[in-house]
Amino acid sequence: MKKITVEKEEGIAEVIDRLLEEKDGEITLVIPKGSSLGRSVSNFHLLKREADGADKTIVIESVDETILAFAKASDIEASHPLWRGVRGSGGVSDIIPAGMNREEEQPAPKKSGGRKKAEPVKLTVEAEEEEESEVTITTGPVGTIEEEKEEFETREKEFFGGGRFFNKRKAPEPEERGGRDEDDEDEDGEAGGGSKKVLWIGIGVVVVIVLALAIVTWGFGHVAITIDFKQTPWSVQSNFVADKSVAAINPATDVIPAQVFTTQKNTTQLFPATGSANVSIKAQGTITIYNAYSSAPQELVATTRFVTPDGKIFRLVSGITVPGAQVTNGQIIPSSIQAAVAADQAGPAYNVGAVAKLTIPGFQNTPKYDSFYGALPNGASGGFTGTKAVPTTADITSAKAKVTAALQANLSSDLTTTYPNNFKILPGATSVSVSKLTVSTTTDSNGNFSIFATATLQAIGFDEAAFKNFLLGEAQSVEASSTFTAITLNYTNVTPDFVKGTLSFAVSAQATLEPIFSTDDFKASIAGEGIGDARGAIAALPQLSDGRISVWPVWLWSVPKDVNKIQVTAH
Repeated sequence: MKKITVEKEEGIAEVIDRLLEEKDGEITLVIPKGSSLGRSVSNFHLLKREADGADKTIVIESVDETILAFAKASDIEASHPLWRGVRGSGGVSDIIPAGMNREEEQPAPKKSGGRKKAEPVKLTVEAEEEEESEVTITTGPVGTIEEEKEEFETREKEFFGGGRFFNKRKAPEPEERGGRDEDDEDEDGEAGGGSKKVLWIGIGVVVVIVLALAIVTWGFGHVAITIDFKQTPWSVQSNFVADKSVAAINPATDVIPAQVFTTQKNTTQLFPATGSANVSIKAQGTITIYNAYSSAPQELVATTRFVTPDGKIFRLVSGITVPGAQVTNGQIIPSSIQAAVAADQAGPAYNVGAVAKLTIPGFQNTPKYDSFYGALPNGASGGFTGTKAVPTTADITSAKAKVTAALQANLSSDLTTTYPNNFKILPGATSVSVSKLTVSTTTDSNGNFSIFATATLQAIGFDEAAFKNFLLGEAQSVEASSTFTAITLNYTNVTPDFVKGTLSFAVSAQATLEPIFSTDDFKASIAGEGIGDARGAIAALPQLSDGRISVWPVWLWSVPKDVNKIQVTAH
């Protein structure tokens, strides 16, 4: 049978929808106590009507007596989940194993407004995979809801607490135990033996208790100590010089070692040109020149001509020397060199693709003509005539400033990876110098011109950890055997000299001092000592503000020898 569990706040319309959606013809509705359906019996009349109309059989299961009563009033089969009784209009029933005398087990029924005494009826019930057994089912007439509730609670108490399944056993009499009373023991003279047995049992219990306490103490005993030291404020204001030429701190002159860090970076960036002009630009490219003539080098002056098969002339931008060829076993292996060339004429006509061979007219009618030649593997481009975007003076000035700022930012970011973490680079202790800034006013097809720049960053830093140790030494000259619990350093008046490699600055230091204390050494000193001695060791600590010790278990009389069982917290 399909079960549907109804939520407390579900209304009758929602329950009916769920009922009609189920394909099963037999459905059990499990309705919780306090469900909104229990507010009116009309909900169950409506539920019965819709179930019958859909040709479905429904059963109500609930612990709520009101819901059970409403179900019965609507001719709906109902049951309480705590009882394995007959569901239907007969009300709540209980099952008593066959053969048990109900008159002996059950108290006389209460008078309840003329209700008749229930008559036992024997039925045979077949349990799944078990033999038949007889059970006695007691049913009775239906009374008011209040009467039903009262009877149900009475039967519930009888079922769980009335001794039906949990009868107390009586303590056996001495005769049943086969034992003898005290008079018999006295007569036989064995009373003293019983007393000795009790004594030995008592001794055994004490031994067990002592052993248990010892095991707990040895295995789980531990000590927790909290120590608070007096906090002493300390401060100093002074001027210092960090110098790359010194190797150690000089307390007399307040000079500390410094280190100069240097990093270099270059970049090429494009910027839009806002001006325009009528220009004539020659195409440019890179030519590879070959020497297949001899092992002797050959000089070629600037403007040396190279001619393509279709007659276009390109000239060397700068003079070069073509290296000599290699001669192996009488065979010449050509040598080569690359060089920049520009078209002889301006304009897009010289924007050519790759050219396999260009001849040198200057060697025409000589043996060198066929053995010296060039090639444009990537062709030539950039040839233009007409109006084109060109950078203005303002464009160039702005672009230079942006390139410089970008280099400074990149160099500062890269600087952090070039020096150890314990070094301190103060704000103002860096310098960026631009060593090269080249502007190409020739614009590309998008109207952008380019700037190539190279910059170098220098920074002067010092080991701040070593500097703090130096300040601690200054503090210990006033407060011996002390250490910093906290220190704050504020730097001002930072002045670098990158030529000398020095950095002068002022520092204001605020710190808190407390005694030098080693928790490991203190644990070792009190391990295995008595608790009283441990308290004395705490009280003897210098500049002690407060000290507390707690032990577990409470009877622990000494500090564990195992330092791992000693916890020390110092503030």
